[in-house]
Amino acid sequence: MKTLLLLVLPLALAALLLLSAAARADDWPQWRGQDRDGVWRETGILDAIPADGLKVRWRARIGLGYSGPVVAGGRVFVTDRRLRPEVERVLCFDEVTGKPLWVHAYPCDYENMDYGSGPRASPMVDEGKIYSLGAKGQLVCLEAAKGKVIWERSLVKDYAAQVPRWGASAAPLVEGELLIACVGGQPGACIVAFDKKTGLEVWKALDDRPAYSAPLGIEAGGERQVVIRTADAVNSLEPATGKVYWRIPWKMPDGYYVIASPVRHGDRLLFLSYGRGGKMLKLDASQPGASVLWETRSKPDAGMSSPLLDDHHFYAVNGQGELYGADASTGEELWNTREPTSSTPLGNAHLTPNGDRVFLFNQKGHLILSRVTARGYQEIGRSLLIEPTAGVRAQGPVTWAHPAFANKHIFARNDRELVSVSLAADQAATADAPEPKPVAKARILANAANGQSVSALALSPDGRTLALGLWAGTIKVLDLSTGKELPAPTRHRHWVNSLAFSHDGKLLASAGGNEFLKYGEVKLWDVAAAAERGQLNGHADNVMSVVFSPDSKTLATGSADQTVILWDVAAGKQRFSFKGHSDAVWSVAISSDGNTVASASWDRTVRLWDANGGEERGQLAGHEEEILAVAISPDSKTLASGGADWTVRLWDTAARTERAVLKGHQGAVNRLVFSSDGKTLATGSGDETIKLWDAATGAERTTLRGHRSGITGVAFSPDDKMLVSAAMEDAIRLWKLPPEK
Repeated sequence: MKTLLLLVLPLALAALLLLSAAARADDWPQWRGQDRDGVWRETGILDAIPADGLKVRWRARIGLGYSGPVVAGGRVFVTDRRLRPEVERVLCFDEVTGKPLWVHAYPCDYENMDYGSGPRASPMVDEGKIYSLGAKGQLVCLEAAKGKVIWERSLVKDYAAQVPRWGASAAPLVEGELLIACVGGQPGACIVAFDKKTGLEVWKALDDRPAYSAPLGIEAGGERQVVIRTADAVNSLEPATGKVYWRIPWKMPDGYYVIASPVRHGDRLLFLSYGRGGKMLKLDASQPGASVLWETRSKPDAGMSSPLLDDHHFYAVNGQGELYGADASTGEELWNTREPTSSTPLGNAHLTPNGDRVFLFNQKGHLILSRVTARGYQEIGRSLLIEPTAGVRAQGPVTWAHPAFANKHIFARNDRELVSVSLAADQAATADAPEPKPVAKARILANAANGQSVSALALSPDGRTLALGLWAGTIKVLDLSTGKELPAPTRHRHWVNSLAFSHDGKLLASAGGNEFLKYGEVKLWDVAAAAERGQLNGHADNVMSVVFSPDSKTLATGSADQTVILWDVAAGKQRFSFKGHSDAVWSVAISSDGNTVASASWDRTVRLWDANGGEERGQLAGHEEEILAVAISPDSKTLASGGADWTVRLWDTAARTERAVLKGHQGAVNRLVFSSDGKTLATGSGDETIKLWDAATGAERTTLRGHRSGITGVAFSPDDKMLVSAAMEDAIRLWKLPPEK
């Protein structure tokens, strides 16, 4: 018996080790996966997106960040940023349940950093340790099991590192016993190799300026090499010593142009810049070396995502937001499309091949199953995977972080949550399930915005004219009966965030600005003449909301400068400036009697103000996240607020007490409007749906589906029989509403 056990136990242990290795083989432990090549090699993956959408296995709350999650050893790791107090964090979750396991936090000041929503670089998991590089150069090694600090380095302090203006973004690379990081230190410390167990420096190399592209380990010319693209050159280093094997100069004005990772296929290496062309290199087969096959100065290029390269072609999303295919032998573009990316110039999608298909995860939060070939792009299906969040307020809601694909699931994040969604083949069992039947018919104004992103809409009091505000700064005015464009006011300098017609229909107010340039614009337009009547100056930052009083004599505006201003429309001067919010004011409303102004803020409060005396009357608090929308019912008795916490709250205006919490949206509630009779509340969300609620009871009446991007505007017709809706990158829809039951 003892002899049998001695034989069986090693076999059992070997079997367990094989099973463990097989499970690890499906992990996604670093930037762009197991081999850092962006390819998902698992089989048994669905070949169709279910008509009723993908099912979320779990959701977990996280904070701000552009860093992609990684998956290893039954755990999911991601980094984020919190503002109160201001810290960066490394978080660990159970892969199956999403249960939080541990958090490591450290202070981090994002002063003077563009796009300050959080860490950029994906962490790296290796041999029970996790390595994380923060946006300001904090490099930390933690125990993957408990989050205990093993070692940490401040790259700015230790190497006088030059942190790029978008933050340190290049994911560190483990090579043998070394952790290789893009440091940006001087002198001679653009790249530094650390002992991965102790954090001690082993070597440093290059005087180059840093960039955002992550290093890649390859085997070529009989040697192991680390290929690194900087703002000055393409470099190949010996991993053990930092010795330069070969170097091809390629100077950029700024590291800004160097984002995409290098991509290898066979003996070729592809490098694409942001708006500055590309290079295709051929690797030497006999020794470390490379030669240039072709190079360009402008196109082809790539934005934030890395390209796909096969035997004869490559595919990428360029700096203008277009997915394109190109000839790998010349770089000549064969086709392009915006269908899977975005209508905006900064559209983006991450491309992950699986078999003969490609998964695209775009900045609208859609997961798309597709085929890309030399002939073009073919979409098989798509589903909203996660809501885009307003990490970049100026750009609008985006999802820029690269997802992880592991163990037949996708793991994706935004600025609010991390989600796990099954992509196993048995998920396709519902692929032929009928889509939810629409409860209201919609007429589509397909070319109303001419392909531009819509940020605001307003319907004239007579219901005949629709005004659209665009992210590009343009205002478009349409005749709703014909869909034809009418003479419109001149444009804003930047974004148009809000529009409002005066109740007499004579004036149109528009608000916008630029949060990065720190200015706000409020303009009044003569509707009949389609001419500017005047500009109201007073806000010091982007103006997010504008609304007229019922008598059209007063205008209220809310701004990212944390203030609300009441304006005398006739005189074009300020009446009151309300101060008290501690964050951006996102929405304002005026009661039907004109006596009360309500303001909703990112500070999670609604404040009520006396429109006649200028004093604050009270606050409403209850939302767990930023409040993005506020509306007051026609009888002034009910106030509605919508938040990034996915809820709508109804309040008794006079008593300032909460009446009901409305739940059902799966995204931030961006827009609110009461019907003219006050019986119905319409809410628009980042989940691409509009819900109609009974304003008296808070009961949900119906959901309007059809948009393929987050809702940016809703308005009832004067007779309440129609609802007009706009979405950020979608056609305008005119819904014929069902009668109340």
